Amino acid sequence: MVPAVVAVVSCAKASNGPGPIDAPAVPADIAIDSCGSNCDTDMDGVRDGSDQCPNTPPGQVVNKVGCADSQLTPVLVAGFPPFGLTWTNTGNLGRAGGLTWTYTGIARADLFHIYWIVCDDPATPCGLSLDGPIDATAAWTFSAASSNLAGGTLVFTNATHIVHADNTTVPLTGRLTLTLVDGSNAPLPFATVGALGVPARTGTYGAEIPGTAYAVKAIAEVQESGSATWTPYLDYYDAAPTSMTGSGTAVSYGASFYDK
Repeated sequence: MVPAVVAVVSCAKASNGPGPIDAPAVPADIAIDSCGSNCDTDMDGVRDGSDQCPNTPPGQVVNKVGCADSQLTPVLVAGFPPFGLTWTNTGNLGRAGGLTWTYTGIARADLFHIYWIVCDDPATPCGLSLDGPIDATAAWTFSAASSNLAGGTLVFTNATHIVHADNTTVPLTGRLTLTLVDGSNAPLPFATVGALGVPARTGTYGAEIPGTAYAVKAIAEVQESGSATWTPYLDYYDAAPTSMTGSGTAVSYGASFYDK
């Protein structure tokens, strides 16, 4: 739903002559505010008593509490799922074909913008490890060479390794590929949080979500040094000669919603 201006309630300050329409005349030596909280001082269509953003620039569309887009800063949305949406997932992040998250039924109300910011939770490190928990050395790093931000593809890489049953350590490169599409399967562009104007916590990339539906396709893969082949990380791990008591795999990435 597109934000809309409601009918203007005019404000008048009377001193000499009559007050607002249908109001009795005011003595010349008395100046009073004739409408109080019912005034609309900035003429944005929201009465002063309900207006949370006074002095809205003339002509700008406002939300139901009298704030224009230009007067707001995106804020983190608490709780999941937000906006009354329905969330479903299919596939597996570490298997062929990857994982798809689908979001539908977004109730935008009078929001101007909704943003989806990747790896924005400071309590959850984002990365891939094939030898135990994710630490700072296994964190995702943006890959400009592999990404196509305008085309809706965001790629991160990292350095990890796997320990074989004979205790040899094999270095690996990890890769996370995210593809973002709208409800019509058209690409949605990614951008830096600076370009989006989002005061993110730890996230550095994300996207603005238009409309009422979108989908995220994701796959995490690994590649051995000197190889040209990327393999879904669970498929690779299953085929590797690891110990039955090995440390296992760990992969993490998530996203936060912001709106205004």
